[in-house]
This record gives sequence, structure tokens and C-alpha cells, in this order.
Amino acid sequence: MWYVKIFALLIFVVAVLLFALANREQDVLLRWYPGAMGFPMNLAVGLAVSYFLGVLTFMMVAAIRELRVHRRCVRLEREAERMRRELDALRTAALEAPLGADSEQPEGSAPAGTPGRKQ
Repeated sequence: MWYVKIFALLIFVVAVLLFALANREQDVLLRWYPGAMGFPMNLAVGLAVSYFLGVLTFMMVAAIRELRVHRRCVRLEREAERMRRELDALRTAALEAPLGADSEQPEGSAPAGTPGRKQ
């Protein structure tokens, strides 16, 4: 599907270039905001400036999005590592040290709440 997007972009760029070449003698008035004084410039230069500003805007938005995704990925990796360490600790917890309540039980008796022990 990516090739369809590239092809559409190529057609758009060719159309803009043909438009700029057909109107290369035309001047446009460039204004940064409505009501401001503008200055005349060639149409091709105006198109190039607007294209360049669009690319810069896109790059800034993409960079901000990429930084957010990277920050989230790092946070999730830290959380996954913390959970792995917790899981490893839980796997070996019974082997390392018995619980205090279990060590006080007399040998052969079942812990509280289990069948076979009278309360």
C-alpha cells in the first residue's frame, strides 16, 4: 500500500511543478497573517517557501510524536524489567526463606484454614 501513497505524492509534486512552470512570470503577494503588509515574489518562489515551511512543520510534529513514543517505550521497558525482577523474586521466595508463620507450626500439622486441621 505504501507504493500507492508514494505514487499519489509523486503525481501531486509533478502537478505543483507544472503549475509553477506554467505561471513562472506571475507574482504573488506573500502575507504572514491577514491584514499584514505583504511583499511580492515570484509564484515559484512562493510555492517553494510554502513547501519548505510545510516540511518544517511536519518534521516538528513528527519529532514531537517520536519523542513521546520513545519516552513511553522507555517507561514500559523499565516497568517490564521491574516486573521481571519481581517475578524472579517471587519464584525464589519460597526457596530462600520460609515464612514466619509456617516456621512456628509444629511438624506434621497443617496450617490454619486447610482441611484436616481442627479449629
